[in-house]
Amino acid sequence: MLKIIRITFYIVLFLFLLDIFNLFQTKIGFLKAIIYYGILILPIPLLIMEFKANRNLSEPILRKGIPILTIIGLIYSNPLKLIFQTQTWKTQTIELINENKENHKVEFQMRDIGALGYAKRNAEVYYLTKYFYVVLSENYDDRNFIGTDWKRVDQNINEIGLK
Repeated sequence: MLKIIRITFYIVLFLFLLDIFNLFQTKIGFLKAIIYYGILILPIPLLIMEFKANRNLSEPILRKGIPILTIIGLIYSNPLKLIFQTQTWKTQTIELINENKENHKVEFQMRDIGALGYAKRNAEVYYLTKYFYVVLSENYDDRNFIGTDWKRVDQNINEIGLK
């Protein structure tokens, strides 16, 4: 049981860190919610089970250190703030498409942040699949995309469903 929780925790931690640093993102809201709620819940039972399994405190210190550092990091970053980050970015408009690579796009994206409205960004993204992508840049500037490789399409997607 300890191995299953340990492996699950490390997978969730890895995906959480990739998402936080915008290295890998998903459009599947359920998966992102599992990752964020998992990172809030899993460190505590893992830490308890690690201490119960190994009574010698100096033996596998790294196995106890990573959950402890994760708990400290979560407390520092405010768990309530993380709960509001579980929403995924939804594409509203595809502004530019790279002619050489169809998966490389510049999109206007929005994310629901509850009572505060919507967060907005213009992002340069590269789609790995239909639901998984890498954010290459959040600082969209027209001057960076002048050239023959980019085609302006201004295609309205409206994934959030705003009128």
